[in-house]
Amino acid sequence: MEPGNGSLAPIDREAFRQQYGQEGLFRLRLGVDAAEQPPKAGAAPQSCPAASWAGSLQKQRYDAAMSLRKFYAAGEALGEWRRLCPARP
Repeated sequence: MEPGNGSLAPIDREAFRQQYGQEGLFRLRLGVDAAEQPPKAGAAPQSCPAASWAGSLQKQRYDAAMSLRKFYAAGEALGEWRRLCPARP
């Protein structure tokens, strides 16, 4: 069963599952969950790094990881974006 069945916005979870399968989605979700953890105490707060997901360094890392089918690493990039830019659509 997939952990945290919630949204993976800005990625369409169902489209991802159809293209890469349940295992790919599971690994992506694990990476997102790991990267969305709050920073450790004493860590300097970070601001949202880009105006949009499409223009972010995290999207570039996501695309590079996906080209190698490294779903966990792609999830980490997505999770970092979601943690730094929580109000983004």
